[in-house]
Amino acid sequence: MRTLSKTLRASLLSGMVALSTPVAAREPGVPTSMPPGASMGVPVGASPPPGLYFSSRSGYADLSLYDGDGNRLGADVTVKDTALQFLWVPELNLWGGQYKAFVTVPVLDLDQTLSPPFGTGTADRLSLGQIEVHPFDLSWQVAPGTFVSTGFSVFAPTGSWDATKPVNTQGNFWTFAPSLGFSHLRDGWNLSLNAIYFTNTRNEDNDYRSGDEIQLHMTAMKDFDGWSIGPVGYYRKQVTNDDNKGLAFGGTIAGKAEQLGLGLGVTRQFGPMQANLIYTRDVIHRNTLGGNRLWLNFTVPFGN
Repeated sequence: MRTLSKTLRASLLSGMVALSTPVAAREPGVPTSMPPGASMGVPVGASPPPGLYFSSRSGYADLSLYDGDGNRLGADVTVKDTALQFLWVPELNLWGGQYKAFVTVPVLDLDQTLSPPFGTGTADRLSLGQIEVHPFDLSWQVAPGTFVSTGFSVFAPTGSWDATKPVNTQGNFWTFAPSLGFSHLRDGWNLSLNAIYFTNTRNEDNDYRSGDEIQLHMTAMKDFDGWSIGPVGYYRKQVTNDDNKGLAFGGTIAGKAEQLGLGLGVTRQFGPMQANLIYTRDVIHRNTLGGNRLWLNFTVPFGN
């Protein structure tokens, strides 16, 4: 199978309409199932007290496409997204761990601008993204203030995908994602690490399968006089090649993605509601879209 070079091959620049889309080390024109770093600032290893919780995450990202050498190519994408999450923590312990489950419903607004070598043009898309169902998560306290967790998510092809469109809000395939979490919550610190492995089914409409990848979401925030502030970051690495058994995209595949983003998180409690602001900038970006990201998150309990 041919892999796209940093010039993305001349064949990519002509022919099918879909070939005008950016390549982001998965099926072209398809965003990641979860935004890199989405759980930064969250003590993922621990569970909140039993009850029902509502969270919203609103993000803005100003991104450019980079090749395997980290060189900027002719595609810029602005992403505005909002994700609504409903978390349930019942009075249920399994194998000594606290059980929880959640559902996340994202909406994406994508604006793309192309320049040479991709030609010129603009495209936009506003639609539902991949709904995440996280039916199983267990958290254990392994030492005073130290927690570990494990869970499993399913991302459904609920968004908008059209082979003739240059940008899409989902990939017309299912994604399965087991995860491991760690949190150390003592002396005002939130030291957390979330490791998530993503594996995708094949897009049956074009026989393209996006490769597996791992994401690490990192948090090191400290309480100061009612505020929590500190560095955050994420690392994303594609660990298996894309696979293209069809004629889509000229039979080519995208190179493996690698991405490192670093930034700052600030959290403030307002009565029962918690607000969290996070900014990151990508310092490594290979075969993917990289740039600046800003998120504003709110979490509030609404029942027991």
